[in-house]
Amino acid sequence: MSDTAWRLGLTARLGVVEFREANPDWVIWSALVPRAILQALFFTVLGGVIGGDDAKAYTFVGALAGSVTLSGAVAVIDVPLVDKWFGTFFRLRTGQLKPILVFLMRTLPYPVLGLVFILSAMVVVGPLTGQTALVLDLVPWLPLFFLMSVTTTAAGLACAALAVGKRANVLVGNLLAYLILLASGVFLPSGQVTWVDWIGSVLPIRHGLQAVRDGLEGRPWLGGVVAEIVVGVAWGLLAWAVVAIQVRRAHRHGFDSFS
Repeated sequence: MSDTAWRLGLTARLGVVEFREANPDWVIWSALVPRAILQALFFTVLGGVIGGDDAKAYTFVGALAGSVTLSGAVAVIDVPLVDKWFGTFFRLRTGQLKPILVFLMRTLPYPVLGLVFILSAMVVVGPLTGQTALVLDLVPWLPLFFLMSVTTTAAGLACAALAVGKRANVLVGNLLAYLILLASGVFLPSGQVTWVDWIGSVLPIRHGLQAVRDGLEGRPWLGGVVAEIVVGVAWGLLAWAVVAIQVRRAHRHGFDSFS
């Protein structure tokens, strides 16, 4: 094993320990998972009340995807924020690994948490709202739901890096989540509002979710997967650029405030 791979592995392990310290099992299963389930239940029932069975099924699939915003857009803000709180960013920028690699390794638990949210909402909300058959149809598409969790985490990390120096982390994380819920086809079908569609085209979930819906209806879906990957890579590159600029400024000015 190379020295870099060894360091990456240790950093990933640190990320897991850090995550579990902030989110012990009892917190995950008594607070975080119930929140994801209740959010999915609320939107699924609301869709059924407004538009009937077809809208309920549409909203259920969207609500499953939207649940990853709770981990990928909101919770992941803690990764760079921890270094802000404890003044440890200088150790990252003077270490052997690039800071963006450290951040990426420490975000690995968050896509997994997003998948836990999806699975929990599927097995609880599906039967409660009469979507059991749809749940079974969605099982083969779980890898694509996981991809959406990954791309959302990439977007969350980029926004976290932008916001943490301005003390706007809570605002930006929740704003990203709300924009995804609005513009990524979670509840609002495409073609309704032009500017919403434009925003959604550069946000995670939209293309992946459309691929799931196309696949369920027997239409071509691979293009949506490719587009989702492209969007996720773009957000990852933005995170890399923001952190690189912060590192350069820190070296030049001698402070590590992320601003």
